[in-house]
Amino acid sequence: MIAGFLCSFLLCPASATSQGATVEYIAHASFRIESSSGSSVLIDPYASRVWLGYDFPEGVSADAVLVTHPHYDHDAGRRRGQPFPWPGIEPITEPGEYTIGDIRVIGVRGKHADPYGMEFGQKNTLFVIEVDGLRIGHVGDNGPLSEDNVRAMGPIDILMLPIDAKYHIPAAADLHAIMAAIRPRILVPMHYRIGVLETDPDSPSDLAPIDPWLAGREGVVRLPGHRSTFAPSSLPDSPQIVVFRHAPGIPRR
Repeated sequence: MIAGFLCSFLLCPASATSQGATVEYIAHASFRIESSSGSSVLIDPYASRVWLGYDFPEGVSADAVLVTHPHYDHDAGRRRGQPFPWPGIEPITEPGEYTIGDIRVIGVRGKHADPYGMEFGQKNTLFVIEVDGLRIGHVGDNGPLSEDNVRAMGPIDILMLPIDAKYHIPAAADLHAIMAAIRPRILVPMHYRIGVLETDPDSPSDLAPIDPWLAGREGVVRLPGHRSTFAPSSLPDSPQIVVFRHAPGIPRR
């Protein structure tokens, strides 16, 4: 009964159906998206043992890697000179249109939230992933979305957005404006503090947990795992906030 209820709201374990796109949450702002035919993209892999108190898990593969901006918690430490864990793959970092198997990626020029990212001109690329009839948006660490941003992104079914109880990125007013402008069917919080992975209770001090922000909000669905299959035919009638568990097997520092 419980499994059937979840699947009716498209929150089915990846093994439950071969139809639709599988979204896998790694941790922080990193997700892996796989089409029903097996094409895959990895978004914003974080650097192990830098700022965050945990490592990036081994063995995560993808056909392409998307990087919204060159901060170590989004580019695997590449800008810092750390070895890129996916040799032979040049990450996609720029605005434009890209095809990865049956996945279409649209990069939209944005701007990193103030006052961060000055060292690289506050570059931030918003990504829209078109897969299996869905349009999935990942905003990286963008600040307020301009009208041009919203227009270029187009309709979004699933939106991955930085949210935590400190409103670290974006600010509370900007967060509200983004949700009102995009109006996704499903909102997926990211870029918050995952306390069970942190070894230092005071670090990283910039991040806060997600639970205080979720308290009292309607439409919150907590998934039992880090992976779920989504299909356009079963998108919820009312907006939902879907919270993933982090991937298993992430070593702590």
